[in-house]
Amino acid sequence: MIFSNAEQVVKDSIESLKAINRDKMYEQQDMCIDYYQFNNTKKYIKKYFSGTLQQEIPLYCVNMTKRLINRISLCYKNPPERVVENEDYQEYTKDKNFTLKRIERIHNLLGTVALQIVWNDGQFNYIPRIEFEPVFSPDDPMNPIGLVYPAQKTTDSIYQTQEDEFVYWDNERHFRFDAMGNIIHINEGDINPYGALPFVFLQPNHQIDEFRNVGQGLDICQANCQLDIAMTMLQHHIRKAGGQFVIQGQVQTNNIELGLNKVVVLDDGTMTNLNPNVNIQAIIDGIKFQLQQVAINHHLSFDFGISGSKSGVALKVENVELLESREDDIEKFRRLEKEIYKKEQVILSAEINRTIADDFSVDFAEIDFPDFEREREEWDWKFKHGIADIIDYMIYQDPDRFGTDDKTARPQWEDYLAERKRSGNIVANKGTEETSVFNFGKAKEPKIEKDNEKKEITQ
Repeated sequence: MIFSNAEQVVKDSIESLKAINRDKMYEQQDMCIDYYQFNNTKKYIKKYFSGTLQQEIPLYCVNMTKRLINRISLCYKNPPERVVENEDYQEYTKDKNFTLKRIERIHNLLGTVALQIVWNDGQFNYIPRIEFEPVFSPDDPMNPIGLVYPAQKTTDSIYQTQEDEFVYWDNERHFRFDAMGNIIHINEGDINPYGALPFVFLQPNHQIDEFRNVGQGLDICQANCQLDIAMTMLQHHIRKAGGQFVIQGQVQTNNIELGLNKVVVLDDGTMTNLNPNVNIQAIIDGIKFQLQQVAINHHLSFDFGISGSKSGVALKVENVELLESREDDIEKFRRLEKEIYKKEQVILSAEINRTIADDFSVDFAEIDFPDFEREREEWDWKFKHGIADIIDYMIYQDPDRFGTDDKTARPQWEDYLAERKRSGNIVANKGTEETSVFNFGKAKEPKIEKDNEKKEITQ
């Protein structure tokens, strides 16, 4: 019996420790989401400024997290090209590029994400599950065989309240259950209609021996919090730059009013001003150092515009570490795309009894920094040697107008440019007429001549 009690105590302690660590992890996730969305981030620094300070100056918060996360998320900056031997696949995945671009940012912000592939209204949707509990087999703690996540609730309306419900998936079963453990049936027999998990798991590159991993956004959010504290202190010191007024003697404090346009008269007392002599520039330099440090940690470089504008080659050299980091991410997302495609094959077969080919490849677009001089020289060379014409240039500059397929886009661009030329000729011809609104100076001359002729006749 003693051994049984000790065993139960160890089991309860482990469960309690896991629950504490899990709650802490979700708190960190919520903080990262708040900083990325710039949602009431004052609550994270309010405890550092107690007393009446908040009555004198507002807390100063900035949104640095979103900018840095978006800047390091480069895999889906430009849409990748997917090669699939199926004409309908593009219709099934209309929003794939847009959604995966957002998911890449969420992944960099938070770390481990369970990405659910959902069939809805004739096309695929991709839903990131952030709060979820993975289910493992005893012999493989790295690859989940199932998972549980909270069902989404309507929380934006104060008139709608819903009980907590959870969704369970594994390779064979799928159902919902409430907080009391009562099962809510979705399919007959609670069967998983796909026979496989409709999820893929996105992991950071620094994963070692644990399934759960934090993202790059955690230290960015912590630096954002430090920056908010420093900026608030800077505002406080700027406010106090005028010094602190001190009155010595017996005076009626209720009768004293301070202001830029007020004169203070004291009957029995003296007033002095104590200047703190705070080096505000040193504080600003410290804030810049913090910004540069967190940027360097994520392969970013900036000098606050001190060096002026730079060429595309110079920017590429400065961001070589960022580009190398992107190469690692591309390999990760290429594998993820293939895993998603396998899930899509299974779901299409189950939902609409449609089979798509096994061959699939994805080509991620290269990142190119703007270099206008080099671009102009390149196009001048192409025009000179007859490799490209004005239509090729227009397709390159505005691919969204008529698409990028030369066979379909070229005739439309030719019609568009011909119409523009015809309209320009009409305007040019109208501009030479005497009654033209663009012919300001010449339109008045005939009127003056007629007035002179009229005077000669009367004489």
